[in-house]
Amino acid sequence: MGKFKFISILILAVVCICGIIMVVDAPTSFDESMNLIPISDSENVNQSDCENGTCSVDSNIDNSLSNSNDKDNPEEINYNSKYYEGSYIEGLYFCNDLDKAFKDAKAHHRNVMIIFDGAACIYCEYLKDQTLTDSAVQKEINENDIILITETSQSPELADELDIHGTPTTVIFDENGKELDRLEGYAPPDEYLAYLKEINGK
Repeated sequence: MGKFKFISILILAVVCICGIIMVVDAPTSFDESMNLIPISDSENVNQSDCENGTCSVDSNIDNSLSNSNDKDNPEEINYNSKYYEGSYIEGLYFCNDLDKAFKDAKAHHRNVMIIFDGAACIYCEYLKDQTLTDSAVQKEINENDIILITETSQSPELADELDIHGTPTTVIFDENGKELDRLEGYAPPDEYLAYLKEINGK
């Protein structure tokens, strides 16, 4: 029994000694592991290019990243999602959800334009067939706006809230939901384009 007790104490002592050695040796091992991180060769760095804690090499990397993340790129909007319809008027992508429209407008710094349509409105047809099919008008919208179209009968609460009395009516909001302006009635392509450019330029 005494021999077993002695062996147990001996094993315990060996374990404790090994543990102490590992703890004492840990900083050395950690310091050595730091060498795995790539370190720039100081001979290849011009100290005059280093200011405010950054060197020219790091600055170049940061610039390339910022250039690749251009938040104003209009192609970043996912027009293939369920929130957009591209077959209603060829060349335009109509959003079908107001909340989504303002989220995308906020993300891409665009205005939101809502066109109120009427089921038996001849001037609405003129607006869709003549003005919204114009390539210059489409370019202006695609680069600066999120567009929605709805019949007043399908969105009566929204029409009442915005005090819509006739169709077609185009209402334009900034990305924060503030109404910038509205155009009541039909306008030919050149007039509509001039109007959009003026509002989008604000």
